[in-house]
Amino acid sequence: MNFVRYEDLVGKRALEHIVDARGVLLVSAGTILNEHHVEKLKNFEIDLADIRVADVTPEELQDEKEQEHSADIAGEEAQAAAERKALISQTLHLLTGMDRFIQKNGAVPVAELETQVVPVIRQLAGKGNIFRLLADLKTMSDYRYKQSIGVLVLSAKLGRWLGLGEQELSLLTTAACLYDIGYVKLPSYLLNKPERFAPNEYEIMKQHTRMGYELLKDSGVEHRVALAALQHHEREDGSGYPDGLKGHEVDEFSKMIAIADVYTALTSARPYRPAFRFFEAVQEIHQGIMEGKFDARIGQIFLKGLMEAQIGSEVLLTDGTRGKILLINPNYPTRPMVMAGNHLIDLSKETNLQISEVIG
Repeated sequence: MNFVRYEDLVGKRALEHIVDARGVLLVSAGTILNEHHVEKLKNFEIDLADIRVADVTPEELQDEKEQEHSADIAGEEAQAAAERKALISQTLHLLTGMDRFIQKNGAVPVAELETQVVPVIRQLAGKGNIFRLLADLKTMSDYRYKQSIGVLVLSAKLGRWLGLGEQELSLLTTAACLYDIGYVKLPSYLLNKPERFAPNEYEIMKQHTRMGYELLKDSGVEHRVALAALQHHEREDGSGYPDGLKGHEVDEFSKMIAIADVYTALTSARPYRPAFRFFEAVQEIHQGIMEGKFDARIGQIFLKGLMEAQIGSEVLLTDGTRGKILLINPNYPTRPMVMAGNHLIDLSKETNLQISEVIG
C-alpha cells in the first residue's frame, strides 16, 4: 500500500516495527497509528515507501480508542491519588508540628496556622471525590490524626454545601484544625488507651473541651474558633457536654464540626468495635436528626451533600457486588440506583441490599 502523505497513515495498523536510520524503534508492529505517531514519523523523515500498514476495521478502531481512553482515565486517577496522598502527608506533618509547638510553648501558633496550615487543608478538601479521600485516610495508623483530617475535610465540604463565603470558610477551617486541641493537655495514657474509657477516665477525657477553649482563648484566636473547641460535643437537645447547651446557644461552627466529627468517628474502626458501614453511619446521623440531637438544617444538608457527592462513585453492596451510583432517589436518598456491569439495581426496591462502603 503506497502513500503520498504521512496523514494518510492515521488509523492504519503497522505491520512491521518502524525504526529510524540508527535502528531506534519508533513504532511497534501491530500499533494503530494516530496523529502523534505520524508526527513522529514525519519528524524523523521516515520514507513512506518503507512503511508497511494495513487497514483497520471500524470495530478494531473503536476498541483501540476505548483502550486509550481507559488508559488515560487510569493515569489521571493515579495522578489524583498521588496528589491526595501527598497533601494528606503534608497536612499530617503540619498538624503534628503544631501539636509539638503547643506542648512546648503552651500557645497556638496562630499566624503560622492561618498562613501555612489552613491553605493546605483547603486545597486537600477541594481534591475531587470526598470518598476517595476518606478511603485514603483509612490507611493511616494514628487514630487521632486520621479523625482530625477527616473532620477537617468534611467540615470544609459542609461549609461549601451551606454556602459560606470565603472568609467564613477560612475561619471554619481554622476552627476545624483546633476543635480537639485540648487533647494535648490530657494524660498520654488516655490518648493511647485502646480500650473503652472507664467512667472516671471518661470524665477526665471530657475536660479536653474546656482545656482547648482556655488554650485557644489565651492564644488570641477568633472567639468562634475557641467556641468550637468548647462546644463540639454539645447537642441540639441539651444532651451534650460540657454545659448542656441547647439550640441557638451553640455556635453554628460548633454544630457543623460536631456532625463531621460524629460521621468520621462512626466510619473509623476502633479497637473495641469495627467501623460502621456507610449506610449504618448515615442512618445513625439521620436518627440523631430525628431525635433532635443535631441541627435539622445542617444535618439534612450534610446528608444530602454526602449522597449527591456519590453520583458516579464506585460502591460495594452488602452482598459483595461492586457498582457505580447512577441516580439518587429523592424519596430514599440512602437507597440510590446502582449500575453493576450491565445490571441496574434499584436499592429502594431491593430491600435486602444496602451500600456497605463507598469506595470512591
